[in-house]
Amino acid sequence: MPQFHSIGNAELTCLPADLKDAIVEAELPELGEGQMVAKISEMLVDAVISDSGLSLPSGEVTGISKSQAALCLSGLWLVAGDLERSHDLSQNLPCRNGSFWHGIMHRREGDFGNAKYWFRKVGPHPVFDELADWSDDDGHDPFDFVDQCSHASRNPGSEMYRQCQRTQWAEWQALMMHCLDC
Repeated sequence: MPQFHSIGNAELTCLPADLKDAIVEAELPELGEGQMVAKISEMLVDAVISDSGLSLPSGEVTGISKSQAALCLSGLWLVAGDLERSHDLSQNLPCRNGSFWHGIMHRREGDFGNAKYWFRKVGPHPVFDELADWSDDDGHDPFDFVDQCSHASRNPGSEMYRQCQRTQWAEWQALMMHCLDC
């Protein structure tokens, strides 16, 4: 996977180093379901959300508070490739960030109409502005991006597919940083 974007490094330091390293070492997530990333999944499989925050099976303290834990875990399951676990978390998060993770999950599973429904629930979001800055666009439109991913997913290996993967990776980082900064 590409290195973390320079804006992501400071905020993602609350992730344990081995988890952050496993994310960086993984392949760039597919636009669709893709394969599970075993190394990341193993680190998350018995994660517990408690009053002290997010606890990983290794016993490491993540620095992620209880209020941030479910949001971050939903995003971590997405990058691990387990859309079902991400969905189980995000569908129970009645906030814009939860709806954002939910929209990404449905876009990746190929349910593009449902993805747009969840992005409508997100409304204006600072991550869209960050993505526009990252890509030098006038603005990042999540509905247009759903359409681009829908089209690109029919042409794996194309430049459009790779560009959508890179944008999706930047989107994941920006939303994770936003969730960690809540």
